[in-house]
Amino acid sequence: GLQFPLEANADANRAAEDAALAAARAAFEANPHDIALVLVEPIQGEGGDAHLSPRFLQGLYALTEEFDCLFGVDEVQTGAGFTGSPWAYQQLGIQPDLLSFGKKLHVCGVLGGGRIDEVAENVFATSSRINSTFGGSLTDMVRATYMLEVFEQDALIDRAAKLGDHLLSRLRDLEEKHEVLSQARGRGLWASIDVAERTLRDAITAHLYTEEHVILLGCGPNTLRFRPTMTVTEDELDEAVDALDRAVSALA
Repeated sequence: GLQFPLEANADANRAAEDAALAAARAAFEANPHDIALVLVEPIQGEGGDAHLSPRFLQGLYALTEEFDCLFGVDEVQTGAGFTGSPWAYQQLGIQPDLLSFGKKLHVCGVLGGGRIDEVAENVFATSSRINSTFGGSLTDMVRATYMLEVFEQDALIDRAAKLGDHLLSRLRDLEEKHEVLSQARGRGLWASIDVAERTLRDAITAHLYTEEHVILLGCGPNTLRFRPTMTVTEDELDEAVDALDRAVSALA
């Protein structure tokens, strides 16, 4: 994933991307008829909030075009407005053939298009070629419809973009204040910051829970991640960041 801040790490990020794209090309050339799908997360969540750049994703997409392979995006975590746009890929200059979604819509599913549409009688066009025993129930469809109506009625996606800018600004201020914090990063309300050591990260999350009554989870080796609700307020975000500030001051 990208190293932050982006300006200071531009050369290192470009070198890492070039190496990854070269490895991908080598895999395609070694297996020209065996790779059907490249599947990516725009931001790898559980692994430590690793962001992929538009440049890298566009380069990987070009490889899938060259080698006649589908390009899939896993947006189970990043999708449905959380990053400040309906789908995170829309900020990255790519158009996937497959997209998986879930979480924020309270219902999971798969969207298909692009090169799939070029195949006659594909699974999305021909009945019974793909099935699920418990998928797509009426209750799920009604619930998802109400969720989408609330998203539109309350402009939650636009709010996520605006409040995300505020949250990231606060985290960058915290990064400047505390030497043990670094790598403040985010898209929309999806935000995170790294702690110098895993043991300190874990002590901070425990302190927040017991002393501040704030649930802030870790991910990856040493990352603190923010995953607020779509209806979060600016005051609530400030309360959480202020609590984190106090926790770091008490422990570091």
